[in-house]
Amino acid sequence: MIRILTGFALAAVAGIALGVLVARSRWAGDLLLPPVEVVRPIPAIALVPIAILVFPTDEQGIVFITFAAAFFPIMVSTRHAVRALPTLWEDAVRTMGGGRAHVLWNVVLPGTLPGVFGGLSVGMGVAWICVISAEMISGEFGVGYRTWHAYTVVDYPAVLVGMASIGVLGWVASASVELLGRRLTRWLPRAGESAEGDIR
Repeated sequence: MIRILTGFALAAVAGIALGVLVARSRWAGDLLLPPVEVVRPIPAIALVPIAILVFPTDEQGIVFITFAAAFFPIMVSTRHAVRALPTLWEDAVRTMGGGRAHVLWNVVLPGTLPGVFGGLSVGMGVAWICVISAEMISGEFGVGYRTWHAYTVVDYPAVLVGMASIGVLGWVASASVELLGRRLTRWLPRAGESAEGDIR
């Protein structure tokens, strides 16, 4: 859980920040998007050899793999969410004297929350897949390592327990992200509420 939470938190901060930057700034998009798009198709688990070479401990390498797995879904979802915002909202705030910082904090970030949390949910799922795989390849402890070790010693009951543990922990982590997203977007109208309001 420490590996997941550390890598995921770093990916959330970096992914949201970069997604907003490349969507709001043309020069940043032209400069940063090409290298990001070149790296994005590379599976995070394929970075394990690089992580082993670059980071002095397996723990740091596994956190890096988790970060790389979650970063791209979060960044892409944030970028699309920012670009999908109606320009009318920003124009209205600017007409009333709002500056760029005011627009960012009061229009862009709140308006993109549904899209951002969609990316966070996907990122959490991908991060779990990759952290388990990284533990199996280069870890010394963890659910993934224990599950693989049980397989190598032909302890199939322990393998099943490990698989069940991975599923439950992954579900709890993804459900927590979705619950937080619903709590932070309670002010948004729901589809059923909008239809009911139109009928009335």
